[in-house]
Amino acid sequence: MIRRLRRRMTLMVVAVLILVSAGIVLAIHLANEHSIAAQAEATLSMLAENSGSRPADTGRREDMPAMKPDENDPGRGARMNRGKKDFRGEPPALRSGTEADAAGLSNSYTISLSADGSVASWTSDRTDLYSDEQVSVMAESILAEGKESGRIGTQFYRKTEQNGQTMLVVLDARLDYLSASNVLRSTILIAAAACVLLSLLAALLIRRMVQPVEEAFTRQKQFVSDASHELKTPLAVISANAEVLEQEIGENENLGYIRSEIRRTDALVNNLLTLARLDRKEGTAEMKPFDLSHAVLNVVLPFESTVYEAGKTLETDIPEGIECTGNEEMIQQLTVILLSNALKYSNEGGRIEVSLKARGKQRELRVFNTGDPIAPEDQEKIFDRFWRADPAHGRETGGHGLGLAIARNIVETHKGRISVESSEGKGTAFSVILNA
Repeated sequence: MIRRLRRRMTLMVVAVLILVSAGIVLAIHLANEHSIAAQAEATLSMLAENSGSRPADTGRREDMPAMKPDENDPGRGARMNRGKKDFRGEPPALRSGTEADAAGLSNSYTISLSADGSVASWTSDRTDLYSDEQVSVMAESILAEGKESGRIGTQFYRKTEQNGQTMLVVLDARLDYLSASNVLRSTILIAAAACVLLSLLAALLIRRMVQPVEEAFTRQKQFVSDASHELKTPLAVISANAEVLEQEIGENENLGYIRSEIRRTDALVNNLLTLARLDRKEGTAEMKPFDLSHAVLNVVLPFESTVYEAGKTLETDIPEGIECTGNEEMIQQLTVILLSNALKYSNEGGRIEVSLKARGKQRELRVFNTGDPIAPEDQEKIFDRFWRADPAHGRETGGHGLGLAIARNIVETHKGRISVESSEGKGTAFSVILNA
């Protein structure tokens, strides 16, 4: 139980660290994107205002012929398709590797369009970074977008009118995005390293925090084991003396009370010893293949008369030949606990169902009973030691709140799992999943 608590706390801390790290990385990424977009919009506005005042001879290709489809040029389609791929996917490559280092958010070019939408001329402060074909393809892509402004790849654009002529102002932000990408990668690496380091520190801290609780729990289990062994002797003496008195004075109401309490106390001591034994030998019980169907039937059949005397019905669905690997005696004890629990808490004239199914490599033992449901907030607690939702009802039925705790220990020893489903009008069902 302590190991499970420690594991849950560690997983919770790791999950929180991962969420926080992911949030920081996402925030930095969105901040960079917003910063680049805002800066680009401001720069485009300034460039659009100043584009009409640029001298005609400051740029490049003022006398550039309009790039029209040439039906007689077989290579034209390939060149244009190649350019379009660059603009739609990755930004078009710069004209040389050394010149790429100079490209940044300040690099821009202005395209003048003729009346038919073709490129009449284009100007730029860095004409060495772009080619006529790249500019023409970018113009086609912008016109295909059909927007007044926007972004294609890593290039922002704005359409404007100057002196009756359509102008396209394009801002190149490829290296700004590259820089942001490098920052993002560095942030991810730092966040991952910090997450791993903090997770290790958290696991160590949790281990040290839980260690005193684990030691106290170990001492408690040892005390329960020792006290249970010590109680066996006085209980045996009291029982023997009660039998002697009964032989001398005959049946007596007070002696009957004494013998009844001896039986209850002896059952409690046996349950405590069982828990102590399971705690000490967790995972070391002798496991071997056995006939699970036969083992469960040997427990269920003797219960039929008890159930009948209580005015209830018992239905079984236990096919023959279902095999399982485990400790047969412990599985039978588990079945007894679940059946006894169903008999105690089923309603008057109620129904109890026991079924066994093979599901691939898993075996499911299910015990169902009609009656009052278990509250949702109590369904996890019922497997705790000495816990019961209704102590008064526990005194009536003679229980001590240890049966389901023993059942869970048995299931965990077999590396299985136990669960409960309970709701108003549908009854209560305990399901045990074991590996074949």
